[in-house]
Parts: sequence; structure tokens; C-alpha cells
Amino acid sequence: MDRELGQPRELDNTLELDKPKEQGKKMKISPEGILKRFSSPHIDFELWKENLTTPQVSDALQNLTGSNGVIPGLKPLKEDTEIMGRVFTTNTASNDWGTVLKAIDMTKKGDVLVICSSDDDNAVWGELTSKTAQKKRLEGTVIYGAVRDAKAIKNLNYPVFTRKVVPNAGKPLNEGEVDVALNCGEITINPGDIIIADDCGVVVIPQEILHKVIKEALDIKKREKKIIARIEDEWSLSEILGI
Repeated sequence: MDRELGQPRELDNTLELDKPKEQGKKMKISPEGILKRFSSPHIDFELWKENLTTPQVSDALQNLTGSNGVIPGLKPLKEDTEIMGRVFTTNTASNDWGTVLKAIDMTKKGDVLVICSSDDDNAVWGELTSKTAQKKRLEGTVIYGAVRDAKAIKNLNYPVFTRKVVPNAGKPLNEGEVDVALNCGEITINPGDIIIADDCGVVVIPQEILHKVIKEALDIKKREKKIIARIEDEWSLSEILGI
């Protein structure tokens, strides 16, 4: 490459982050301030949900662990849906939606309920469970399995991510497990891990490396910002990347 990466324009070393729910307002945070922000026992998931994407977090996980953390095949029922929060887990057979009811009762405000179903043959989630979860102020529900009542759930504006939509369901057997480790598509999910999900899919962040992953994802976002600035200055992407 003939041009050095810093030549076209002066770029600072901070990121402008959108403040949640406040359009047009931004805050700046330096890489040095990131660890300080995460030293508090309360993590502002709303802030990071507004400022990070699943591609950035997935790339960060790949860089740090060699695994991208993506639960395969999951997409939101409704477009432009974004969630981030701590996981509460449920493991159940697809013909048993009773276990899901027990799980909802045990969740706390802001939790992401993750349901690992044995298959996609029956729905383990629907309108009534969505309404109940919404009243408990859960962040959303992730189903490695099937849901039904898709139109009603969309009208509720309750965030649901799923593999499949079907019309049929099983019975309220309540024979599954809650608050246990899950294995969904070779991705391990433990209670207390972090879910971030958007239109691209669902990514799991192990709780013990959350701070490192967020810092790496913000560094990735910063690098992307620099690349976009150079594209605006009429650099080609291949030139920027040295290809």
C-alpha cells in the first residue's frame, strides 16, 4: 500500500456511543474508560445493545476464543428486534410446554429466557407465554426450537427469536429442567451467560469473559469506523485491507 492508514483525515481514539432511547444524542468513551465502566457491579446492557451488533460481538468472540458463539438457525420473529441480557435456561422436550411456565415464574426482570427444545416438531412458546413474560418485564425469549401464534407475538412487540414457526403444541407436562447448562447446536449456554441478539442472529457471551469480549467488540467497531472514513475518502476496500 502506498498510503498510510492515518493519512486521509485525523481520527481520534474514542467512540461515539448512542445513548439508549435518545435519538441523536451521543456519548464518547475511550478504550481506557471501558474497563472502568465495567468495574461496576451493574452492567448497562441497554447501552451496549444500542451500540454493538451481533457481527461485532461474534468477531470478538472468534478473536478471543476461536468460537463465534452463534446459536445456529435463530432469527427474530419481527424485524428490527434487538435484545441483550443475562440468561435463564430451560431444557425441555418439544411436546412439553409446562416446563416453560415453571421457567417464566423463576425469571427476573431483564432476563433473557433461553429454551432448548428437543426438536422443532411442536411449539413450546406462543402468545400466552409471551404475554406472561412481557408482564414480568423479561428482555426477550430465545427458543432453540419452535413457536406458534407468530402474528399475535409480533403485535405484542415482545422479542422472540426462534428456529421455526408451527401451529401445533404439546401438553403442560412440566417434566423438563430449568436453570441448567444447555447445548444448542454445539454451543454451550450456562445460566448467567449473556445473550445479544438482533436481525443477524443470536450470540452467547460466556459471563466470565464478558468484559474482554465487550472491549474487543468496541475495538472492532473503532476499526470499522476508520475503514468507513477511508472509504469516504475514496480508498478502495482492498487497498485499505492490503489485499
